[in-house]
Amino acid sequence: MGPLQSRGICMGAIAKMKAKKGLLFTFISIVIMIIFIVIFTPQADVSLQKDTQAVKLRVNSIDNFAASLKNSYFEAMLRSSAQKALVSLIFYMNTTGSYLTNFNSTFYEVMLNGTINEVPIDSFTEKKIMEDSTLTNWTDKIIKISKDTLNVDTTITINNVSLSQTGPWSVDFVMNLSFEVESSVAVWKKDNTLVKTTL
Repeated sequence: MGPLQSRGICMGAIAKMKAKKGLLFTFISIVIMIIFIVIFTPQADVSLQKDTQAVKLRVNSIDNFAASLKNSYFEAMLRSSAQKALVSLIFYMNTTGSYLTNFNSTFYEVMLNGTINEVPIDSFTEKKIMEDSTLTNWTDKIIKISKDTLNVDTTITINNVSLSQTGPWSVDFVMNLSFEVESSVAVWKKDNTLVKTTL
């Protein structure tokens, strides 16, 4: 082979090598671009999954709160207010020397507001038994704590409280109430919920 022919073969090999290098660099740059696109593109489905999990967690925690209200807090509230209302009424009758003509309505008023004929019962007994212990006080505390802790709006309406003596030393109390717990994601509403306790 002559000098021209070998030069042509050599030039052809160099051209092929340059083409292979160009193809390799193109491939590498495409791979790098794909990596950047994948890394920096916002993932809508991931944020949607995070939002869904957050909503589920929020709903679950508020559902637990509403169940605790119904199964625990309302009974404790009824037990505490009922016991203090009974003690206040006993002191009231001892202080005034008079009996109560309509015990159920008087008892309900004392439990709800701490008053008897719209006068604070503690002013008759000269004891601070019903101070911060009425059903209204308890519901206000629950509403404030639920707002501060869970950021929910809670509404509690006491419909009625009744009592009956079931034995020589036991009294049954039944409270009928309605409540609503409202958050930004859901609303829990229970009407005519009955809460019972015995002293």
